[in-house]
Amino acid sequence: MNVIILLVSLLSSYLSPSVQREYVPAAFFSMQPQVVLAFEHNLGLNPYISSFDSLAGAALFTSKEELLLSKGVPLSISPDPWQECLEYQYADLTAGICGGIVTYIHVNPAQAGTYGLILNGVSLNPADNTARELLGEPDFIADDGDVYIRGSAALKIYRNPFTGEWDGIDLFDANAS
Repeated sequence: MNVIILLVSLLSSYLSPSVQREYVPAAFFSMQPQVVLAFEHNLGLNPYISSFDSLAGAALFTSKEELLLSKGVPLSISPDPWQECLEYQYADLTAGICGGIVTYIHVNPAQAGTYGLILNGVSLNPADNTARELLGEPDFIADDGDVYIRGSAALKIYRNPFTGEWDGIDLFDANAS
């Protein structure tokens, strides 16, 4: 008898009744989002500066009071020759104040040579032609320079049309120009 019980127990896996269908919800077959590790996910991001917030330590679209707090009292204040605004001249930059807001920031090569040129906290040197490594291809190439647009801000690197050397850099409201 023990032999028969042993034989039946060994063969029981082959003699089981037919499998009944089990209800599987439709969501089981739907596409599940692919899991991606964070470091892999960031590999495909744009390596260029994706927004323009500040130039030479002055932030675009801030109030005159915030500019004065961050940069101090300007060396001089004069009317803007092109707009009904004021220009606040500092040793390292010129800021255009229109309606109490910073609408443009200009840095010339002498200022950048003396104080350095920082865009969004990143060092930039238009003289060595590596700006495209930080900014990518220009959105627009004008006769007098290259224009890069990020949202409502634009950056223009002015170039001498004869020598190709940079003559200045402006960060400004892209909607105003």
